[in-house]
Amino acid sequence: MDNEERKRWVGIFSALASEPRLRIVEMLIRGQLECQEILESSELSQPAISYHLGKLEHAGILVRQKHETRNCYHLDRSLIGLIELLKEEDEG
Repeated sequence: MDNEERKRWVGIFSALASEPRLRIVEMLIRGQLECQEILESSELSQPAISYHLGKLEHAGILVRQKHETRNCYHLDRSLIGLIELLKEEDEG
């Protein structure tokens, strides 16, 4: 693993090392959600959700797509296997 790849993984694991962000990722394992849906499923405020979504997007964990006036988020396909593995470890 070269330095750039190592930095990428440090960013990913750092972003996942937050309970609110990990909960958001767990919600998105089932598929794409609008920002409003994430907000309604959380006890966090809108600014807090935006902050956490931004951190996850910056780390490359989430992909944001604009649909008309709404922002929708889904997990980056290359990380779905890792996230499912982490979830299996938690359930096992």
